[in-house]
Amino acid sequence: MKLYEYQAKEIFSKHEINIQKGKLAKTPQEAKQIAADIGGPVVLKSQVLVGGRGKAGGVKIVDDLGQVEKVAEIIMKTEIKGNKPIGILVEKKMEIKLELYLGIAFDRKMKKTVIIFSPSGGMDVEEISKRYPQKIIKIYIDELLGIQDFHINRLLPLVDNDREMFSKLKKIVKILYSIYKKYDSLIVEINPLALTENGDLVALDGKMEIDNNASYRQKLLVDEDNKDEEDSIELIGKKAGFVVIKLKGNISIISNGAGLALSTLDLLHKYNMGVANILDLSGGATPEKVMRAIKVVIQDKDVKGILFNIFGGITRCDEIARGIAGALKIIPEDISVVCRLQGTNREEGINILKDVNLDADTDLEETVKNIVSTMNRG
Repeated sequence: MKLYEYQAKEIFSKHEINIQKGKLAKTPQEAKQIAADIGGPVVLKSQVLVGGRGKAGGVKIVDDLGQVEKVAEIIMKTEIKGNKPIGILVEKKMEIKLELYLGIAFDRKMKKTVIIFSPSGGMDVEEISKRYPQKIIKIYIDELLGIQDFHINRLLPLVDNDREMFSKLKKIVKILYSIYKKYDSLIVEINPLALTENGDLVALDGKMEIDNNASYRQKLLVDEDNKDEEDSIELIGKKAGFVVIKLKGNISIISNGAGLALSTLDLLHKYNMGVANILDLSGGATPEKVMRAIKVVIQDKDVKGILFNIFGGITRCDEIARGIAGALKIIPEDISVVCRLQGTNREEGINILKDVNLDADTDLEETVKNIVSTMNRG
């Protein structure tokens, strides 16, 4: 679950990391009032759960408070990568001497927590790594040992041995690590962490992503603003009892096993077809379970085709077929359906689908060719 910037900053402030004076506005009129309370030049920031706000017009500096309402109205109407803002964070404009990058994340490949720091903040960490590889450091933390001073001391040369600033940075790194652990985070990021003219370090932006598997421990972080994130296809599937993986494309793969799903994904990629999502039925699927799975995947607005790849063992092909046949009436007409059935009661399953005018194949590649042909005609 991703948090909005204003939510991340509320957590930072609660744990004594400096943030700008500001508040979330739900309307342009509220933005005007908040700016008036601040009483000086402000920054208006669109609250969406994707990056790239600045380039898309979602972040604006407003020096004339008389223009705040007008600018806020434009931002509220501006979608960022298809996402409508849930509000605008109105904050005091800061005078900045230096921008740093500080992030803590879980590195899945290394299976360790990593602290990432760079004296070149204000851009994505991937861009920093590409443009200034010598200016980025990754420090891996042993979970049993936790963060220690010797870890953080490695950052000193990257701030030109400025011990006064480093002392403040050291405190923030420790606080950020405690936030990362306390809130079951996958990533906690401050970018930029700004050195202001008066020598303070201030979190000008904040990013947090919470592990969905720990959502039962972090219920207080979910409010009305996170409903769209809560209703993602993965969580819709989870509530229905399935593992669903959201991808970029327009074909849904429904299979009974991860291996079958991956082989289907590879073949679709071979034919330049993208996958919208993958749903795992697991073993022993009943007709009712199949119908429930279909109801889940068709809630993904990207889905234009459904490909079943079933190998009957514990799961019987005729049971799967009965579920598909029963669900045809709820599947929108513009969504193509193809099936590959192999294994236990295969012939019975194929005949059940033929009775509802749906052909099934026993060969996976032929099934993939079928949906490619069908969708290309559409």
